[in-house]
Amino acid sequence: MSEPDKIVPAGAPRSDPLPTEPMQRVPPAARLAQWHAWVAWIALAIALFTALWMWPRLGGLESEATRRLQGADQRVTELEAALKYAQDQLRDTQNRTAVLEGRVLETAGLQAQVEKLYRSLASDSTDMLLVEIESALALANQQLVLGTHPQVVLGALQEIDLRLGRQDDPSLAGVRRALLGDIDRLKAFPAADVGALALRLDSLLGTIDMFPLAASVRAPAPRPASQRGANGEARGRAARPAGGSGAAESPAGAADPASRATDAASRATDAAAAGLSALRDELQQLFRVRRIDTPDAVLVAPEQAYFLRQNLRLLLLNARLALLSRNEALFHNDLERATHWLRAYYDGEHRGVAGASAQLRQMMGARIALEAPTLAESLAATRAARAAREARR
Repeated sequence: MSEPDKIVPAGAPRSDPLPTEPMQRVPPAARLAQWHAWVAWIALAIALFTALWMWPRLGGLESEATRRLQGADQRVTELEAALKYAQDQLRDTQNRTAVLEGRVLETAGLQAQVEKLYRSLASDSTDMLLVEIESALALANQQLVLGTHPQVVLGALQEIDLRLGRQDDPSLAGVRRALLGDIDRLKAFPAADVGALALRLDSLLGTIDMFPLAASVRAPAPRPASQRGANGEARGRAARPAGGSGAAESPAGAADPASRATDAASRATDAAAAGLSALRDELQQLFRVRRIDTPDAVLVAPEQAYFLRQNLRLLLLNARLALLSRNEALFHNDLERATHWLRAYYDGEHRGVAGASAQLRQMMGARIALEAPTLAESLAATRAARAAREARR
């Protein structure tokens, strides 16, 4: 058997081989088994060392895992309870939702019925409103034809316009437009106030009995205060006694004869003036001079004064009837005749007669026969709206 070969690493200095004992050559299979045994023992040692090193840590990890598993079990239990509660709540909610859905369906049905009823009622209310508006417009038009003051009719039309505004129906826009046009025409209409004129005639009718006639005797006009004071002073001086001038006497009681004669003469003059004034007053009570342009007024007997007043009252009543019937020609004619009677048979200087004549002349300038506007446009629009609603049905 030969000596085993020696393996010399590369680069190593070569030396002479030492003389060795002859060794027995080991087969490769044995050497490989030997290497496997060594690796196994090393691995076992490493495993033992690792097991000894990891044993405490594995115990801690096991306890931590056990604790966490217990916590997870507890949480799972809680989650199961919560899930059961949520399922119960969901089941309850589903039941309630089913009930609510049933009620919603019932409510929807009721709402549909209510809407249908509301549309029916709205249609009926609009129809009733159109009927009422038509009747109100017809009545207002009739009042205008009969001579009612346009302001009264204007108030009724404005009330109808407010009702149309509250209704807020687009189909009534034409009616409201026509109504507003009639309102503007009534506002621009220059109508006379028949009621005020009738009241003024009534007041004149109540004062006829206080008007003095031209043939009646008037009380004398009072004289001015200055003239009455002068006459009274003259009478006072005349009434004094002849020797009653004690205030003008001297303290010694002696008087000049010339001054006494002058005083006597002045007193005599004053007495004569007072007598003449009294005589003039008496003569004025007996005789009066007045200018009368109509001699017939003087020839009226006292018992005929009643008929004169009744005739004037009848003229004013006829004028009032003509005013209410809007007969302008007859109204002016009666007022002119009443003014002529006042001027011819009544005392024109009396304040009441003068005021009545002025009022009659003022009323003669009023125009009462103006043609009032009609409400034909509003009536036509209302009837057209009613016909359109009936055609849609």
